[in-house]
Amino acid sequence: MHLVAVFWLIVVFAFSACVGSFLNVLIHRLPRGESIVFPSSHCPSCGRAIRWYDNIPLVSWFVLRGRCRYCKRAISPRYIIIEAGTAAILTGLYACYYVLDLRDGVGAFRESWPMFIAHAALLSGLLVCSVIDMDMWIIPLEVMWVCSLIGIASAAFRPHPFMPAVSAEAVAAGFAAVVGLAVAVILSKTGLIQPSFLDISYAPKPAADGRAGAGADKAKEPVSVASTAQHGVNPRKEVLRELLFLSPAIVLAVAAGVILRYVPAAGAAWRNLLDSKAHPALAPHLVGCGSAVFGYLIGGLWVWGMRILGTLSFNKEAMGLGDVHILAGVGAVTGWVVPSLAFFVAPFFGLLWALYLYLARNQRELPYGPWLALASVVVLIFHDAFTGLLGPYVRSVALLLGG
Repeated sequence: MHLVAVFWLIVVFAFSACVGSFLNVLIHRLPRGESIVFPSSHCPSCGRAIRWYDNIPLVSWFVLRGRCRYCKRAISPRYIIIEAGTAAILTGLYACYYVLDLRDGVGAFRESWPMFIAHAALLSGLLVCSVIDMDMWIIPLEVMWVCSLIGIASAAFRPHPFMPAVSAEAVAAGFAAVVGLAVAVILSKTGLIQPSFLDISYAPKPAADGRAGAGADKAKEPVSVASTAQHGVNPRKEVLRELLFLSPAIVLAVAAGVILRYVPAAGAAWRNLLDSKAHPALAPHLVGCGSAVFGYLIGGLWVWGMRILGTLSFNKEAMGLGDVHILAGVGAVTGWVVPSLAFFVAPFFGLLWALYLYLARNQRELPYGPWLALASVVVLIFHDAFTGLLGPYVRSVALLLGG
């Protein structure tokens, strides 16, 4: 391996360990509703502020022998595990792209750094959501919102070859659907659209000290038919509220597609706007943004569609809206192909763990977010192998989407 590559791997590893330290803050504070900015890092036992020299990733925990300098209470080894894990994951991502060349077309780092930052942010966000979901059965939606915005901004700023192309109609439908979602959010905030049972069913159970903590591992336990009946909730009726929420996005997306298809002047003007030869300064950025938005919608649609169909079929809430946001965030960063493949890969990972839980603990439910995250990472890294194996099917869908 070239010395320059080794140097940059060390740099990425050190920076990633610092990122892992920040992820620890998110993992600890977000489920508890605490600010991630104030107060500064402090011991959760005695509340004393942690000095900078006691907050060096991968070093201070060993120097302090896993205990607070002041109260001598034990510091969870999870902190160093998250730091080391983040450093390994992000350094591995860099190595896969720029050293091992596992993905074709990535190019030099100076050309594709916005994409790498977006992918690194996605993997960091997936790690945060997975750890919190396994602990407390909740997914902090704001984490995936930030990942989605980073992915869309990256694709708009500097389009990269990893983002699968989509047709002009798909870009228009994606933008129209986002407007529809914004309308639905406004209607929901004003009370014209009532939230579904998900918004009132999952509340973190407090730990013994009154705070939501590690003892709240069933905070997002799936609602059973019996429990919903006790609260007067009809799952089928409630999930129809979600269809109502989605209806503005569906209507506007269909309308955009119909207009471009059956109004020649509008279709020609829109395709001209997206033509990089006619508008070299604008079109590539608009197409990149549209591809990311379309990926966001397709990623979310896989899970939300299964949630709605499953709930209507079995009269029991199927999957969770947190899982919708996970796969939507993956789509915003990587485009529509990765979440589409990950949706079908995740059950194979989850099934093995579900079998273990059932045999070892007689537990029938499991948090699904970590398995969606793991499947997304596997598909992202080994994308070329997956598309090579499923090439004919992926190309057929891509042709339908105009890619």
